[in-house]
Amino acid sequence: MNVVTRGIKNALRSPIRSGAIILMLAISIGLVLAMLVARSSVEAKINSVKATSGTLVTISPAGVNGFAGGGNPLTSDQVAKISTTAHITSSVSSLSDQLGTSDTNLTSSLELGSFGARQQRFDSSSAPSLPAGDTTGSTDTARPAPTPRISVTGTTDPNSVSATGGTLTISSGASIDGSSSSNVALVGTDLATKNSLKVGSTFTAYGQTITVSGIFSSGNTFLDSGIIMPLKTVQTLTSQAGAVSSVKATVDSSDNVSSTVSALKTSLGSAADITSEAEQAAASVSSLQSISSLALAGVIGATIAGAIIVLLAMIMVVRERRREIGVIKAIGGTNSKVIVQFMSEALTLTIIGAIVGLGLGVLVSGPMTTSLVQNSQSNTSSTTDATGPRGGAGFVRAFRGGINQIGSNLTQVTASVTPQTFLIAGGLTLLIAIIGSAIPAWFIARVRPAEVLRTE
Repeated sequence: MNVVTRGIKNALRSPIRSGAIILMLAISIGLVLAMLVARSSVEAKINSVKATSGTLVTISPAGVNGFAGGGNPLTSDQVAKISTTAHITSSVSSLSDQLGTSDTNLTSSLELGSFGARQQRFDSSSAPSLPAGDTTGSTDTARPAPTPRISVTGTTDPNSVSATGGTLTISSGASIDGSSSSNVALVGTDLATKNSLKVGSTFTAYGQTITVSGIFSSGNTFLDSGIIMPLKTVQTLTSQAGAVSSVKATVDSSDNVSSTVSALKTSLGSAADITSEAEQAAASVSSLQSISSLALAGVIGATIAGAIIVLLAMIMVVRERRREIGVIKAIGGTNSKVIVQFMSEALTLTIIGAIVGLGLGVLVSGPMTTSLVQNSQSNTSSTTDATGPRGGAGFVRAFRGGINQIGSNLTQVTASVTPQTFLIAGGLTLLIAIIGSAIPAWFIARVRPAEVLRTE
């Protein structure tokens, strides 16, 4: 009888023992597949998060913060350097300005209040000086009351003005082309209501007639009281050709944010202030990376456990069948033939265990991945609850917002069994069989027929 055929038959000649070995191997191999699926799914999510979270780099003129500070706007040459920097996939340029009463026929929908009045107390053209000791914003009756300005944003992408960072909501009309130079505008819903503006209405700004292309709503009172126009239009109307007050650049991966920031600082020098979301990017993937590491440890542990199961089983079989081995060698069987027979037996047990285990792994991979993710998310939430009250309210809200993003990343992990995962699991199964057979094969080679037959 062929030694391979004999090995296959021997693997099944003790149903109870073989069944126990196969069951243990099935559990081990099923765990290998489930952990491989979990790790593969988490790694895919990590790559997705790195490409979408924490990749924003904001470049603004040095010393400028909104409408405060000093400094000079960025130039078109500097914007070109930004857009051609390695790893930057896209950029949005904007120029901010404000309309005073002499610049437009529109009336602001904002009420200054004490805070707004104080911010304009140095502007003699639109706001009075506050009386000595007056920090409430009350005014000298001999001077005109301060009037709030209307914010104007020229941008290459109107969606970049959205308060949520998503698509700008157009409640009526249509959006504008940020690359055009037409005298068109999107008007915030509060400003439109205040001035009875509709789609197609016109107003004056900087001495020019502007047509309302659409009305937008952001849910933010300040933004809904402003105007959005194409960047070139604002540059032309304000006589600031090529000027830019902010550039938002998107990097291809959060892994490249730090190097991109360094490259921008080198090319722009002290002319620009650069901020990034590098810390948020690290926080976004830290929990996912811990799951990936845990899954990898599970794969290694399950593989070692499977190899040990086969090893111990085959050592036991070799010890029990020393006389059989001695007889086979005595009638002319070589070490290689005997080793092949027992390796066939080990491989048969492993393959049957793999078939059962892979089926089991497919069934439990989804719940296993979900369980790992939920445990990680629970730990993250506990950390948030523990650290949240220590800081100020603004810090806590920002921190919790980042944690919510991390939680969202975790909950969106989906387990999927791919052919590649099956191939890896199959390779590990073969490795289990080889490792489990190696030492028993060494024992077989040391069996001497004369000693066995004499003692047994």
